Order: sequence, then C-alpha cells, then structure tokens
Amino acid sequence: MVWIKEPIIDKMISPLFRAAASEIGIDRDDRTPIQQQIARQIRALVLSGRLTPQTRLPSTRALAEELAVARVTVVEAYGQLLSEGYLVARAGSGTRVAAELPESLLAAPRPGKAAAPTQQYRPHAPARPFRHGLVDWANFPHEDWGRLLGRFWRNPPLALLEHNDPFGWPALRKAVARHLFEWRGIRCLPEQVIITAGGADSFDLISRAVLRPGDKVWFEDPCYPAARRIFAQGGVDAVPVPVDGGGLIVSQAIAQAPIARAAFVRPSRHYPTGVTMPLARRLELLEWAAQADAIVIEDDYDSEYRYVGKPLPALMSLDSRARVIYCGTFSKVFSPIVRLGYNVIPPDLVARVRAERGAIGAPASLLAQPALAEFMASGAFASHIRRMRRIYAARRRTLIEALKPGDGRLYHVDAAPAGLQLLLRLPRGASDEKAVARLAGAGVEALSLSSHYAGRNRRQGLLVGFAGFSEAELQRAAGKLIEVLS
Repeated sequence: MVWIKEPIIDKMISPLFRAAASEIGIDRDDRTPIQQQIARQIRALVLSGRLTPQTRLPSTRALAEELAVARVTVVEAYGQLLSEGYLVARAGSGTRVAAELPESLLAAPRPGKAAAPTQQYRPHAPARPFRHGLVDWANFPHEDWGRLLGRFWRNPPLALLEHNDPFGWPALRKAVARHLFEWRGIRCLPEQVIITAGGADSFDLISRAVLRPGDKVWFEDPCYPAARRIFAQGGVDAVPVPVDGGGLIVSQAIAQAPIARAAFVRPSRHYPTGVTMPLARRLELLEWAAQADAIVIEDDYDSEYRYVGKPLPALMSLDSRARVIYCGTFSKVFSPIVRLGYNVIPPDLVARVRAERGAIGAPASLLAQPALAEFMASGAFASHIRRMRRIYAARRRTLIEALKPGDGRLYHVDAAPAGLQLLLRLPRGASDEKAVARLAGAGVEALSLSSHYAGRNRRQGLLVGFAGFSEAELQRAAGKLIEVLS
C-alpha cells in the first residue's frame, strides 16, 4: 500500500484540499482499479464535507506525481467525478468541487428544517420494467469485446502508452467518421471528431469552448433535463421553446429570443416525445443559424434504432455552412459501461475546442478506445446494431400489443418509429406524477412526461422503456400498469 506522506505542494490549490489529500491512499493489493480508488476517496471527502463546494483540486499531472501513478489514471478518476456531477472544470480556474452536488440536488432539505446528516451511497434496486435508459445486456457480444479489451490491456502498443492527443485515439476517430457517413449521411474528417466521456462531457465541453456566460440558447420544451442543467451550469440563459409534431417551433424561438447564440435540438427523435423534425423545419433552423451567426447543437443519441425504414439522415448532413455541432454516444447503441461518446466539430471551431480540451485533459477512457476502434473497423459494431434492432423491434411490438386493452381508455400509446421507449399520453386532468408513484408501489417503473418541462404548460404522460426486458416481462408489466391505472 502506498500512502501520500505530505500534502500536495501547489500554491494555487486550496489549503482545504492540501489538508484533506493527506488521507488519500492507493492500495495496490486491492483489486479495485486505481482510478476507482482515487475517485471513491475524493467522492467521500466531498460527501463528508472535508472538501467544500468550489474547492480547487490539483491538476491531473500534479496529483499523478504525488500518488506515483500514470497521469491517465487521475484523468479517468476526475472524468468519472465530472460525469457524476461532483466536480466541474473550466479553463483558467482548473478543476473544482461542484457548487451543487448530486446528493444535495436529489435530497435537498425543506425550508425551515435542519439538513439531515449525509448518508452513505446506496445502490439502486434491481431494474424493474419499464426502467428507462437500459440496454439488453444478455445479447451483448461479451466474448468478442472481452478478447479485444484483454489484448490491449495485456499488451498495449507503445503508441497507446505515449498517446497525448486530447481529441482521442486516431483509429477510433476514423472509425466514427466512417460510421457517421454510412449510417447518418455525415461527411466529416477524423480531425473533426473528438472522443468524449459521454453526453455530459460532450455538452460541458461545448458549453466551455463555444458559449459564454449570458448567451441565450434555445432548448426544446420538453427536453432532456440533464442537458439543460449542464449548459445552465455554464452560465448560459436557457430559453425553453415549445415543441409540436415537428419538433422545436423555430418561428416561436425567434420570437422569444431572436439573438440567441445556439439551439440545442434532437431532430431525428425528440426526447421525450419521439417526434421527428421534418425537412422544411430543419432547413428553417439551419437558415436561422446562418443568418444569426449561431450554432445548432444536434444531439443524436439512438437514431440507429429505427424500426420503420432506414435511419434518417442527420441534420448535420444537410449543413452546407458549417453551423452544426453533432453529438453522439455509444451508451445506447453499444454499452453504457464503456462511457464513450463523440462530437463532430465544424472546421472553424476545431482549434478552439482543441485548446479547451487540452487545457483540462481528456476524461474519456483510453483503454477502451483502441478496442472499440477495432470492433468498429471489423464490422462487428454494425452487425451488433442490426441484431439489436431486430430484438428491440420485437419487444416494441410486444409491448404495444400488451398495452392495447388500455389504449384510448386510460392513455393514448404514442409509438414513435424509433428509440427504446414509448410515450403513454394521459387524459386531461390526470397526474402523471401520482401515476408514477402508484406504479412504483406495484413494482413498475415509469418516468413522468411533466418532469421534462421547464415552462408552465406541462402535458401529462408516462415514459416506458422496453430495451432491457424480455417480452414476457414486458407483457406482465403492461398488465400491472393497466390494472393500476384502472
């Protein structure tokens, strides 16, 4: 076991961290990966109050030298805490403890009452239908993926050990560029692709590199709450814009905030409603961006899973004036455990994004990148997507059929032709939050549609995921849902 003997010597680091850091230790006999040991101990220092909000942490290089570990190990530890919301990173101010911590957001004390003592982390209960965000782990290509990971872990090439490009492993960036051309119609160079540690990292990087505090950004309403929160933490003014059957209403957005700097949209499959933005509105959005010297942030998270026809071309494939930043992730189409995503940056913004990424380091796991590059180049990645699309299509059909007895009476099934969930729109006067609570008591999980809104006009509905459950489980859960809502 190796322990820090002295506090980190860095005049720029908070004295509070220098005192707390003396408690951080690396146990090399522990089978837990070292990056997880570091992340776990820093997380504990934050939750215990030893590290208070806004406390500055040392650079990844300084902490790596102090702990006698590779810098990439500390980068991965910081990246994990950044993705969990415990840390924030900004150019010029380094990495700091977040002002608002995940536990405080989930369990904020009510006004007038003393805050309860911090509790230890408790793992989630086993997944129950219709938990959102899951993939089918039983049909994952474990053996093929495990062999690739094992090969790079046991005998990493020298180029990997010396890798220092903050945009990620070159072979993976090349594979992503090819995949986007074949599946999403995007023509881009590998030099425009940056590998990220998932959606949160992608959004945070764009916010820091491209936007400035006070910039107005259009957001679909309803939208993915985490994205809106990440950009808002960067100081932008998030403007909620209503969504109709064609996605974000561009004319309404212009009326609300005509001098916006950016628009955050999910045109191929809006979350949570599942609607698709038609061609005319896509062109209208791109024309606005060009005229306003603004950017469009296209979040395209699971469009490969389309069950009617081929995946629609991405908005970026229509962009002839380099106004779109494209965000993708491997969490839905491959595995959330890999914790990898990617951005495609317009050529004139590449230098700015590279400078921002280089200033704080890349949190994306380097070990998985060459393995994923080879998996994609071999054709196994495309084969996996096609196989899972068939499996998910069958589960989707089964769930739609099982929900028919309540369709039109208790809810209206809104089955988008893509994605890994259905939307059950509730009748006027119903409360989706109360429905979610009643379903939880019956062993069924669902998300409320109303919780995804920022404005006051909140429609009621239930989001039910089907990807992570067998057809028999979906049928039983649908029966329980109908029984509870009846």
